[in-house]
Amino acid sequence: MSRPNPVKGPAMRVPRPSQPLTKRSVQSTKAGSSSSGKDNEYLYLAGIRDSSNRIAEYRTESDICPACRSDRQFKKDLRLLVSPCYHKMCTSCIDRLFALGPSPCPQCGRILRKVNFAHQTFEDLKVEKEVSVRRRIAEQYNKRREDFNSDREYDDYLEEVEDITYNLLNDIDVEETERRITEFARKNAKLLEANHRKAEEEHAVEAEREELERQAKEERRRLIQEYEAEEEREAARVKAEIVDALALGAKDRAREIQRAANEAKALRARNLEMAMPAALLPTQSEAAEVDDTEHEPTSPSYAGPFVPFTVSDPDKAIWKGWYTLLDDYSDARSGSLQAKRDHNNMYRGGGFDLKQYWEMEIRAAIEGLGIDPME
Repeated sequence: MSRPNPVKGPAMRVPRPSQPLTKRSVQSTKAGSSSSGKDNEYLYLAGIRDSSNRIAEYRTESDICPACRSDRQFKKDLRLLVSPCYHKMCTSCIDRLFALGPSPCPQCGRILRKVNFAHQTFEDLKVEKEVSVRRRIAEQYNKRREDFNSDREYDDYLEEVEDITYNLLNDIDVEETERRITEFARKNAKLLEANHRKAEEEHAVEAEREELERQAKEERRRLIQEYEAEEEREAARVKAEIVDALALGAKDRAREIQRAANEAKALRARNLEMAMPAALLPTQSEAAEVDDTEHEPTSPSYAGPFVPFTVSDPDKAIWKGWYTLLDDYSDARSGSLQAKRDHNNMYRGGGFDLKQYWEMEIRAAIEGLGIDPME
């Protein structure tokens, strides 16, 4: 059966697997091994997919296909794609080598399929691989803190995720690591599916909130533009009426026009403020995260107004007898040397006194010696 050609465009669309991600098993195959249904990798769903099409496919003028040695100088439409083993190949070589079905990679011998190739997003293929692997693991290991009984269990889970990610990135015990991933997906299928649905719901809520914010911003912008246009028209009208009144010598009439114009301007400003869309209410998840606990100013969670602490009684000032300020110090810093050589009185003219600077540094070091530690 003939296979369809890749879709042409800025990024090749890769078909979605028929099974959910949590049930997909990825097997590492060697050259000459069977490829019956096991090699269903898509670069771990590689290639950053951006709905706004602002992320371009990475390409340079020095691109060269490792298989046919074609370069962009002689082939302007050269397009390199990346395989699941992270080796580049141009679209012509992909069509030629994989037109009849799975074939080994010319560079490493791994069995590949034509649909497994994806576009390159990052310059460094190591970064490309890490982004793809972490995206895949994040989809398959999507447990949350509330799924664990203690912080220790959650930390152990995060450590296991990092171990698996490290093994896949560095090709360490790949078969055993894939077996662990498959076993984890089998044991936690229901929980992972529930978390997946929860993440989709949160994403939908956030998308709806962003759309509401966008509409509110557009409405605010429209109202402000209308307000500014009306203000310009009213200012021109009032100015013309005042000029006409002054031309007739009616100063009282001119003052009355100005007073009425100021009142109308204040009224329009109030109407604009009332017509502005109200601030969006927080979502349920954001409202649940609000901490209503009253924290002391010494608590790290305190977020109230600034509360000064009297660490020492300024009336007693016991630290004053702990040092004697000298007239001069051996200070080799460039700023101090320039202040000492102040022949043109540039520093003193601005109110700068080098002795005050020295006293500030000495007091900063001395005053803290008499402070009791905070409980």
